[in-house]
Amino acid sequence: MNLLTDDWIPVELNKTQQRISLQTLLCEDRDYKIKTFRDDMELATLQLLVCIVQVVFMPDDKKALNSRWQNPMPVDEYQGGIEPYRDWFNVSHPKTPFMQTASVAPEKGNKNWASLQKLFMGLPEKSSSSPTSSAFFDTPDEITAIHPGDAAIALFQQATNGFSLGGVGYSVGLKGSMPMTTLIVGETLRKTLWCNVLSREFLTPFRILDAPLQEPTWITPPHSKIADEHAHHIGLARGLFWQPAKVKLEMANGEVTGFNKEAGTCTIKGFWQHPHTPIDIARMQADNPKEKPYLSAQGNQPLWGQMLSYFFSDKDIKTVEANRAGASRALVVQQYQEVWRAGVKLAVGGYIKGGSTESLAGRRHELYSLSSGWETKTSEMDQLIKMGLDAQRKLDIAISQFVDLAETAFKERREGKKKQPSGKEGHFRKSLRAKAKQIYFDNSEAIMHSILKNLVFDDIAHYQKKFSDLAKQVFEQIVSPYEHEDKMLEPTLVCRQFLNNMLNKLSKQSTGVSA
Repeated sequence: MNLLTDDWIPVELNKTQQRISLQTLLCEDRDYKIKTFRDDMELATLQLLVCIVQVVFMPDDKKALNSRWQNPMPVDEYQGGIEPYRDWFNVSHPKTPFMQTASVAPEKGNKNWASLQKLFMGLPEKSSSSPTSSAFFDTPDEITAIHPGDAAIALFQQATNGFSLGGVGYSVGLKGSMPMTTLIVGETLRKTLWCNVLSREFLTPFRILDAPLQEPTWITPPHSKIADEHAHHIGLARGLFWQPAKVKLEMANGEVTGFNKEAGTCTIKGFWQHPHTPIDIARMQADNPKEKPYLSAQGNQPLWGQMLSYFFSDKDIKTVEANRAGASRALVVQQYQEVWRAGVKLAVGGYIKGGSTESLAGRRHELYSLSSGWETKTSEMDQLIKMGLDAQRKLDIAISQFVDLAETAFKERREGKKKQPSGKEGHFRKSLRAKAKQIYFDNSEAIMHSILKNLVFDDIAHYQKKFSDLAKQVFEQIVSPYEHEDKMLEPTLVCRQFLNNMLNKLSKQSTGVSA
């Protein structure tokens, strides 16, 4: 199967699911929508398509890019454009299969075989007992065979935005473990692709196009595990399709059923400017070879908590705290502002790291919309983020006080029991705080989306009230199972009033800032 010629892209049109070719997508102007079984795979499909179009059909300048965006590509132009790249994107090529190492073969006893689900992060694997492998699903046979197109998407996602396929002895991607992805969303899928394709003119100052190693890793393999590959040697196609793993898909009856893998490590020295991921400037300046500077999702806050980094860079942020943290948006967002100067929709997605470097705690994917003029709203957006986070912090304080008062009220029930070790948070407190934070952040996304669509700060107190009301609702949801117990009534009343007082102060402070 070839990604340049065959029907592999999973889409929906008029409520009917089908697979189409890249030629159909680029040469027609129909309202296709990517349709897969998981939100992270949909974003991965979009990113894979963007990378293919970026490499095969890169426009020369802003004018050429805008022309591509406006009009479908002529079929003969498409056919001519893909000719030099046919072998690169053949998933089952005998010598250079897409994002695979052809020489990887099954070992005796299938020791190097991995279940298909290992390519889909969070699915339980037949070949693994790690808790990470069952983060999202319950059984190890959720997926046993998939279309080669879906396997290509999974290969790309694992290599580009995941973690290693085997821990020690296996490399992670060019961006490190579980980086964030941000991509512009346009009116149609075809236009969306071109909104994220960078012109040669725009890319030239970054020197990526001048790098000596332009071919992808399955054409020209990385150096061995005892050598380094320098970031400034890595060209555009090589970087966009960087494959740190040595894998070979297994096929049966036209479907992929699993894969074989070999250990292999390649150290990357330096920083490669990936166009789809924001940069943490502070981390980059620290120059720690073990710590990649790409932004990643944080388990202790929602995606909107880092929103300034998706839309702006340091030079755009003059008065907000994010300037001190160091923010640098992805190149696709930078070019979009320069070329289109309109309202923007941004798809943001990433995986959340667990307790260890290569463990997975969850995934997050959102679509943020900003109206025209968004590029001048840095201070307003910073203020909005502070409102949402401050309301959650007040909720956390109120829940903590509720636990303190509740434990005092029931102190006699704990007499004689082993005391909580010093320095450790009690299970009851930890459980309630975590639950309150999760509920608040989950529900805050809808509030943030509704505000961002028409971001006007004429009445800032109105926005503060939305987050304050949510904090109150979550508080009631958390304490309701306990408030009918005799000894819990007073803690409930005291902490409810305490929370109200703190939120009222926030409202007054916000109004004062606005004035």
